[in-house]
Amino acid sequence: MKISTVWLCSLVFAVAMLAFAGVVAAQESAVVAHDAWVRMPAPSKMDSALYLVLENRGSQPKAVVSASSDAAAKLELHEMKMVKRDDSMAKSSDSMDKPMGGSDSSMSMNKPAGQAMMTMTPVSKIEIPANGKVTLAPNGLHIMMFGLKSRPAPGDKINVTLKLDDGSTVPVVAVVK
Repeated sequence: MKISTVWLCSLVFAVAMLAFAGVVAAQESAVVAHDAWVRMPAPSKMDSALYLVLENRGSQPKAVVSASSDAAAKLELHEMKMVKRDDSMAKSSDSMDKPMGGSDSSMSMNKPAGQAMMTMTPVSKIEIPANGKVTLAPNGLHIMMFGLKSRPAPGDKINVTLKLDDGSTVPVVAVVK
């Protein structure tokens, strides 16, 4: 049985294309980002926050472990939490009232001991459950953007890259609001 050269070349090409498609599909992340926006920075500040929805369409949990952008000097994963202020916090309020811009950032409202206050702290990762989603929103999980390289205007778009715990990346385009 003779196999024609054209037929054999076509078969080899088809197998190669299927293999390539499988490699590309395997490299694509199961995590997608949508509804991304960046808060307009305060007039005297060059820091802001990124909010978005992260959807994991895969069967394995994933986590965002870092973020980067050409638009800012540094990005950090953060969480805002309501905590009850205790006596030790009241005594160290000077250290808590530092301006934002580093990993020891927190927000204090100079409340007396026993009252609740919002604090912002860095987190090492943002977990996204398998076949689930997580929403980064004001007063919760978010990504801080420190040292914006230029003042954005409403409607501007900022590109951000999220790095996942498996080494894959997720591109994000966020609109300034």
